Amino acid sequence: MTLIVLLISESKIKVGKMLVCANEFPLIIGFSIFFMFLVTSSYDFFGMYLAIEGLSLTLYTLAALLYQGVVAVEAAIKYFSLGAFSTGILLFGISTLFNLIGSLDFLEVQYYLRSEELFDNFEEVKFSLICILFGFFFKFAAFPCHVWVADVYEGI
Repeated sequence: MTLIVLLISESKIKVGKMLVCANEFPLIIGFSIFFMFLVTSSYDFFGMYLAIEGLSLTLYTLAALLYQGVVAVEAAIKYFSLGAFSTGILLFGISTLFNLIGSLDFLEVQYYLRSEELFDNFEEVKFSLICILFGFFFKFAAFPCHVWVADVYEGI
């Protein structure tokens, strides 16, 4: 699939006035694929967070790579600022969950959610999981937090 994207985008880059980014574009796409692999192979929240941030940085770079005017810069800044906001929400939820459980490992979190200790801190766990989910929803532009995506896509 990546090869198809690179082959299609090669003709688009050479036809337009974007010859400056012809060398960087495949490299950035390769890094984004690498970070996608890291997201799928992470075993704890720390590794997953670092992989998602690496993927986000490559996507921010791709959004700002094809500079076409003020609207494109505004869209890239909006994308970056909302990504920073979602990172804050995600990290707050992860740190709250770490404070309750004492581990960032997915298996430890699963064991805690199945244990009887969950009922002692049910409201705090629910709040941290809601923060984590909303952080993911902003990062991946899922349903409740997807309103900004149309503006960014239109600008880019």
